[in-house]
Amino acid sequence: MNKIYLSIIALFTVITANAQINYGFDYPQAFESFSSRDTGAAIYISLFNAKQDSTIRPYSAILSVDDNTSTAKNGINFNITPAQQKVEFAPGQMGYRNVIRFKLNVIPDNIFWGTKSFKLNLTTLEGFTVGDLIHGYSEMLIVLDYDGSQIGIPRVSKDNYNLYPNPAKDIITITGVECQNTAIFDLMGKMILNPIATNNQINIESLPAGIYILKVVTDKGLLVHKIVKE
Repeated sequence: MNKIYLSIIALFTVITANAQINYGFDYPQAFESFSSRDTGAAIYISLFNAKQDSTIRPYSAILSVDDNTSTAKNGINFNITPAQQKVEFAPGQMGYRNVIRFKLNVIPDNIFWGTKSFKLNLTTLEGFTVGDLIHGYSEMLIVLDYDGSQIGIPRVSKDNYNLYPNPAKDIITITGVECQNTAIFDLMGKMILNPIATNNQINIESLPAGIYILKVVTDKGLLVHKIVKE
């Protein structure tokens, strides 16, 4: 009985000790996704200090943008300035929701369609250790979704239209919507063809064989579809 009692006390002590200070990304998962239209997109760094200990130095870490493993680039797809900055909480702050907010300043892109991502890292920890990081991670993946909504019209769901054949050699037909303006881009986002849709048919015969992104403004919104030219 005594051994069981002592074990419970030891477990309680460990849990309590680990819960005194928590610092880091305020998200349960190691990633977060934002739309390119979200002007308020931001990440949050939070501090939990149960002791309210004002005798030690401020809690801080360096938040840095990791461009080396990213498809999204600072200053092009988003804008965090400076790219490396100190995230600091004053001594004595307590409670779970001590939060500092950093805007991502997502930059809309009306050429690229799809997702781009980058990582944020927390380094140079002060006032706490790696074991005190919230959820146990020091980096977070940020995913930016460029869905076409920034041009002011809704995206057409694939359930609302048909596109065929795909792959195609010359003519692509679209049903379920009325095509108005069309443009074809390569995978780098460069527009290479601006064909006229006649009776909802698009002639791609002049394209070299390859994979392309077709963008069509329709009566129901914006249609974006990957096509293959044989």
